[in-house]
Amino acid sequence: MPSREQIVALAYEARKEALQDDSSASSLLRKCYTICQLMKRDVEWIKLELFGYDKWETMGELKDHVPLYRRVRLLYRDIYGNPVFLEPRLGSLADHAVGESIGQIESSMNGMYIAGGAVDYLREALKSPIGSAMIGNVQLKGILESARNRALEFVNNVILELEYGDILSSIFEETRKFVDSKLLEICPSAIEKLTKTYRDIPKDSSSLACSQIAYACRDILQDFTDSVYKDEYLTPGEKTPTREHTKRKLALTLRAKMAEMKNTERELIESQIDFLLSYFGRLTELIQKHTHPVGFDVTKEDAERCVMYTYLVIGDILKALET
Repeated sequence: MPSREQIVALAYEARKEALQDDSSASSLLRKCYTICQLMKRDVEWIKLELFGYDKWETMGELKDHVPLYRRVRLLYRDIYGNPVFLEPRLGSLADHAVGESIGQIESSMNGMYIAGGAVDYLREALKSPIGSAMIGNVQLKGILESARNRALEFVNNVILELEYGDILSSIFEETRKFVDSKLLEICPSAIEKLTKTYRDIPKDSSSLACSQIAYACRDILQDFTDSVYKDEYLTPGEKTPTREHTKRKLALTLRAKMAEMKNTERELIESQIDFLLSYFGRLTELIQKHTHPVGFDVTKEDAERCVMYTYLVIGDILKALET
């Protein structure tokens, strides 16, 4: 059984390779695949990049499964080698999904990638002789660079998890306890919902259940901002925010807090307030997205992220209000 240190060492080796401009994308992905095996994880995109997406081609679904960076424009030539310009109505036919493995793409860099299947498809559509369809090296380099960047993100996350996971868990646990204790005093309804939501995450990983957790987080933020906001924070002519206007209630509360401070203290907290409002805005957008999951599934990871960010944002706001 490999040790955590061995996996981390391999991840660092892979990261060093990923940061080299002339590194082999296929070699890097093989290291990522080995890391997955050692960690007993199944990361599908790494296998597909390494072994190819071609299995979808027989089902006519290749374009639906390759990432966008593998969608390219082909250069068509007739049987005499002259460029073929597609009519606008046929422009989509030049949108080609590159399903070959990263190794095959790298080997094509020595010459020119030939898209044989695309030739047959377009020849039938145009009812005219098409000699070849090619992808230039610049586009192939773009695919390889995107794959390397994706692999770099993967190994960075592995290093972060294995090297600093315990530290991050400890920091989050401290924040959770702080938020729970403060909300118990100022907003009992929010703490009741938040602790229940936190406990409910592992129970069901269905998209519906995870979406309901996002709803709960939205409700918690509404309860919380209701508890810290007061109508006295309004200036003449300003309208009272509704329950749904969580970001505006928070902005008014922080503005009132800043007005109470001395000039030196105010300067220190102004940048923090800007950060909190931006952070809070991103959180509410995330939650709003997952409470209306049109066209995509809300995963367990999405639900965990909503709860985690809710805790972290509320914790930062409470500390700012105590300043």
